[in-house]
Amino acid sequence: MARSLPIGRKIRELRKGKKLTQHQMASKAGVPRTYISRIENARLLPGPLMLQRIADALHVAILELLPPRRIANGHLPSEADPFWTSLSSYFMQLRPRQMLLVLDRVRDMVAEKPIHSFTPALLAR
Repeated sequence: MARSLPIGRKIRELRKGKKLTQHQMASKAGVPRTYISRIENARLLPGPLMLQRIADALHVAILELLPPRRIANGHLPSEADPFWTSLSSYFMQLRPRQMLLVLDRVRDMVAEKPIHSFTPALLAR
């Protein structure tokens, strides 16, 4: 049985739903057809910039390509926390390069020992 990644499955599902071949979608995204095939067959995990190009080619929001994350009570973060909805909205307005910078900073904060909350610093502004 072939392995599968949620992103690849979702891309394939959306592509087929729009009745696009891999070649047509690859052309719209500006990549080789084999690149799309590798993503759909779990041989390649695209980065944020490529995900944005694929989302644009499919005429969907980039978040539609990502699998939903569940939290402890089984709800999606956006359902459970209005802050998450607001944060997601602002994040989606960023340019791809800005998204990468934000993600890099979050990774740096998570890697810090001990992990310090940045919320008080934001509230102090």
